[in-house]
Amino acid sequence: MSRTKKKVGEIRIAKRIVTIGHETYPLANISRVQTLRVVWGGKLATLHPLREITALLLLGGAIALVLQRAGSRLAGADAETVRRIGTAVVALLAVRTAYLLGVLLYRLLLRRKRYALLIETAGTQYTALSGTARDEIHRIQAAIVAAIEDPPATERILHVGGDLVVGDKFGGDKVGRDKNVRSGSPA
Repeated sequence: MSRTKKKVGEIRIAKRIVTIGHETYPLANISRVQTLRVVWGGKLATLHPLREITALLLLGGAIALVLQRAGSRLAGADAETVRRIGTAVVALLAVRTAYLLGVLLYRLLLRRKRYALLIETAGTQYTALSGTARDEIHRIQAAIVAAIEDPPATERILHVGGDLVVGDKFGGDKVGRDKNVRSGSPA
């Protein structure tokens, strides 16, 4: 499967089929159409860096405490060497902590919510579209459901705007009933 993002230009709804990108689905076989909000899991989860940040802060504090106590017991060159090594380790921990705080802030403040349009045919779910344009996905979902209930006499073409791509190419994870999704689409 290609990981390149292909923007959706149009969706074609005919009397018996719906075509999204290069995929064609028979309207009679579609048993469910739903929009889901993608919930990041694993290392991509929003709060994942918190555990490492906490561990780094505790480790840095412990090293600083040990350095303070060991510095008073050692004399001369040994004390200076221990102090320099400890300061370098604490500086590296501080850099890593700053990086993780930046990742956390990005995920909390800037990362946009992602949605997926899933089409289920004969028990198999397919991620037809994914992206950040929730209203556009809802509009497409409504048009597909309307075509299932009352197929159009002539082919309808839906022009698609917004940040939508064909399939599940937003993060490499499959979107489906049991993976990284939240039912419905709350804001």
